[in-house]
Amino acid sequence: MLQPRLVKGEGHFERRPFYSGGGLGNISQILVGWPANREGAGIAVVGSQGADFVDSTGQIKKQVRFSIEQRCPVTVARMDATGEYGYLTRDESWAVPATLFDKEGRVMWRSNRSWPGVDDSAPGDVRGDGKLSVVIGFNGGGGVALLDGQGKTLWKKEETNVWHVEMLDTNGEGREEIVHSNGKGQLLVRNGNGDVATQYLPGFYVSHFALARWGEEARPSHILVPISESREGCCKPAFILLDANGKKVTELESPIGDLFNRMSATPIRFGKGAEYFAVLENRLERSMLLLYREDGEIVYQEILGEPCLGMAALPKKDGERLLVGCTAKVWEYSPVLPAKTASARARPFGSNCCKQAFTQPTRIAHGFQPSRRPLSGPSAAGRER
Repeated sequence: MLQPRLVKGEGHFERRPFYSGGGLGNISQILVGWPANREGAGIAVVGSQGADFVDSTGQIKKQVRFSIEQRCPVTVARMDATGEYGYLTRDESWAVPATLFDKEGRVMWRSNRSWPGVDDSAPGDVRGDGKLSVVIGFNGGGGVALLDGQGKTLWKKEETNVWHVEMLDTNGEGREEIVHSNGKGQLLVRNGNGDVATQYLPGFYVSHFALARWGEEARPSHILVPISESREGCCKPAFILLDANGKKVTELESPIGDLFNRMSATPIRFGKGAEYFAVLENRLERSMLLLYREDGEIVYQEILGEPCLGMAALPKKDGERLLVGCTAKVWEYSPVLPAKTASARARPFGSNCCKQAFTQPTRIAHGFQPSRRPLSGPSAAGRER
């Protein structure tokens, strides 16, 4: 098993506790802005057992706990055009039905228990009217189905092993299409009627992927796909970033390949001239945080000894801070100020990081030098899904 450690990142960087929320479970989503602004807060931290709403300093404003305890990831679901919201289970991995909770954590509906195991589910808006739709992908030959906000089945199509599903407006018409993988390794796009419209990345086997922001967009409209390429007689793992139309935007190194099966990603601007693309991967009790410079080089790589999946860029007056959600706690990552560099170098990261109490900042003290060149790629505008 991977040992928690700093693999790469010889730079001035520190990690400190931002928030600790007992009873949250494993954190799968962090949103800045909506829906927290509806609850008098700025940040929504969503875990497998509930959601906490906090301000920009990590002070709690509201707590919600789900009426049925979950073990799978949970995401915020927009219920209507006014911004009302609920919570939807994700990556159910055959174990439990898809479940929609209201904003207070009460069950609104669960998917048909007579259906085969649920692989994944995702919220969206296939009609363009702001009303919730939920797509569910099933294991085996169970196919893919679309439900409305009340849990009523609108259609169900034949398909095999629908490993992962997302909802994304792929053509700019204001209605979201269904993007999913299947047992053949295809990355398919279906319209609101369930008909296959196109295939992305033909020639590559795709199982898991994630939506991500890129450029100046306020909401995710890009697709991050881990793939394996054949080069020089062998296979080389990588991430390919696609735009909503399936066009390749960039390719990034993937240092551990398909060891992880869940991921999230965000652009992050720590300060003037220091902009990166962060990827957080998870599988079971291990996670990995990667920071890519604008030229695609990995400048930071850390193995975390717990499930971590939620991630967001938090605006600050001197640049953004990276929030990473793990088990019932959120870490804040930021560069170390130049004045702290000398003392930071005196404490190697691996010597005592795992012995420190959660209440103490962890300084990642190596020679990390932020790039001074402006980016043409990601930026840190906008936060919500």
